Amino acid sequence: MSLIETLTEYCDQVYRHMRPCVRCTHPSGRCSGGCKQCSEEVNYHHNRPGCRSEYNCQKFLYYYVCRYSWKYCSEIIHALDVINLDDYPEFRVLSLGCGGAPDLMAFEEVCPPWKNIFYKGYDYNELWQPIYNAIDNYADASPNIQTYFSTADIFEILENNLLPPLYYNVVVLEYILSHFPPADRAQQIERLLDDIITLVLPKRLPEFPFLIIINDIDHYCIRNHFDPLLQKLDDSGYKFKCWKLHFHRKDEYNDGSMQHVRYGNYFQIPENIKELYSCAITCSSAQLIIEVLP
Repeated sequence: MSLIETLTEYCDQVYRHMRPCVRCTHPSGRCSGGCKQCSEEVNYHHNRPGCRSEYNCQKFLYYYVCRYSWKYCSEIIHALDVINLDDYPEFRVLSLGCGGAPDLMAFEEVCPPWKNIFYKGYDYNELWQPIYNAIDNYADASPNIQTYFSTADIFEILENNLLPPLYYNVVVLEYILSHFPPADRAQQIERLLDDIITLVLPKRLPEFPFLIIINDIDHYCIRNHFDPLLQKLDDSGYKFKCWKLHFHRKDEYNDGSMQHVRYGNYFQIPENIKELYSCAITCSSAQLIIEVLP
């Protein structure tokens, strides 16, 4: 089985056997609507008093993996469709705000078995650790995947030069930008993008391309940061190709973005998983894909 199948099966089994929350972390103090309601509060940014805004419930994370991995993984696969994978002798992925690692699942799906995947994922939420252990166990049995996860603060890691002395050729920002608090989201995004340009890109192998994938909600609070990032790269002297992409929209935002030809999910989701977790299926993100040229 693939990673996405293995991990969702694992999370499903653990979730079904977990007891109801005793010390509920929901801001209201009780699980009034269950994990589906918490999922919609977090992911649709219901920033109202009494709504969950953090992934601070262990049971909820198992539910989250089962509900969203199929969609998020599919969105990254769509993003990878626009580049020439043959230009990359291997993939060395730095994933910032990696969550349940759906980007790793996507790389596994598109890579031939002889191409190695090195994956370093950062997410400050320590409750992900049992899920990371399951991913590590899967990778240990794989001939071409290496995984390392950290719950350290990525800003501290970058700005204190604590990244391991390794090169990367892929950086993925998947649904991390929209999770920054609205009050200082713009400052946090600019800080993170500056750190990538000044602290990660210079360590790339100059003879190969370097890939940056931003996959996040299709909202102006995210899309408005795409062009400034491109300008920062240009001002820093980098040559690059870029694609601004989206999936199905009700309205056209005239942001210079092209629509993917298809926006469906890549997977046949098991019916029992789809029903219990109300799985998110249709791709709906906005994407900025940048290939920094050698």
